Amino acid sequence: MKSNLRYIVMVVVALSASFSAIASDNYPFRGEVLRGYDEDSVRARCDATDLQPIEGMWYYPDEEMTVVVERCNSSERDYRIVLVSAEDMSLLPGTVIGYCKPTADSKKYKMWIYGEQLMNVLENPQLCLGELSDDAKQLIIKRSDVELRVRVNFTQFLPNLLKGISISSSGKKEVEVPEGFVKVYPTPRNKVRYL
Repeated sequence: MKSNLRYIVMVVVALSASFSAIASDNYPFRGEVLRGYDEDSVRARCDATDLQPIEGMWYYPDEEMTVVVERCNSSERDYRIVLVSAEDMSLLPGTVIGYCKPTADSKKYKMWIYGEQLMNVLENPQLCLGELSDDAKQLIIKRSDVELRVRVNFTQFLPNLLKGISISSSGKKEVEVPEGFVKVYPTPRNKVRYL
């Protein structure tokens, strides 16, 4: 019985690790903390770089945090999302909160945003879709429709009723009010109006 339980636990761990690897597109499972991220230094880096529409400082009003989207290691296709400041002091400025990559649609991005916080470290990137508004002033985030849940119960209390190990997926309804970021720097230039 114990060897069967060990085997089942190993399979569940392997499955969850493989699903995380698929979802993260080979981005790190655990986020890192980078140095030199405050509003002044980020503005200076933005001013010195030829920015793509996705790049720059963004404000996330639901969590009262400011992040910067910047290229990873001078890559033209990969961007990282780094915390600049937040009301919640549990994360340090410079914490990588996710990654994004453009798609065939120039306004849509695959995004991997860390979904779990263990003390002051983020982990377990979750796949989302980011969509830039036409004026590049908003970045709307849509979460994945399917979520995989793995539950392991070692308590042995009512094992037949509560099931020791279960894997299930649950559909999510789309949020009615869109969640996302508002660009704060550099502010997109308004189109020139000719009279």
